[in-house]
Parts: sequence; C-alpha cells; structure tokens
Amino acid sequence: MIAYLSHDQVNSTLARRIAQRLDLGLMVLTLKDAEQAISADLLVLDLDSLPSDTRSKLFLRVGSGELRSGVAVHSYHLTAAEARTLLAAGIRVTRRLTATVLVQRKLIAA
Repeated sequence: MIAYLSHDQVNSTLARRIAQRLDLGLMVLTLKDAEQAISADLLVLDLDSLPSDTRSKLFLRVGSGELRSGVAVHSYHLTAAEARTLLAAGIRVTRRLTATVLVQRKLIAA
C-alpha cells in the first residue's frame, strides 16, 4: 500500500490516476489522517502543499535517523542542501509527482 500525503487537490487527483492506471494500492491522506500512513509500504509526501512547520519536523526526523527507507518526497522548492540531506537518509527526492515515484517501490518489493 502507498500512502500519499498532500493538501493539493490537483496532485491528489494525479496520484489517484497514476495508481489506478498502474493498479497500485493508494490512500491519499491529509495531515489529520497522517497516522494511517504508518502501515504503508511507501509514504510519498507533497512537501510544497504541507505547512512549513511540518517540513521542519520532517528534517528533524531525518536528522535523528527516525525515517526509514520507503519514503519519497516531491517539491519544487527544496534547496540543494535539503535535497542532499534527504537523499543521504535514503529518501527518494523528485521535483514533481510522476509514476516513477510510485512504481520504483513496487519493482523493488516484487
């Protein structure tokens, strides 16, 4: 199961379309539903749609080693240093949501 955390309706719709086209299990969540993401095989975060304090908490969790592999983010607004930090923690980083963000995990798990 893939959990997609976003507050952007356009990206949420795109994620649903990609998942449906590729026959992937997907649940679209907002911050208030984030606890449900714990059981997901892959957590994809739309960083541009999340509040800045949530983004800050993400980097704190990365710094403490709390986040596991199986996390991907997309954002147009990450600095190079932020992207390097996430990549070093094993988090997949892309500028925008594409099918490869969701498919890569499926191929690894297969």
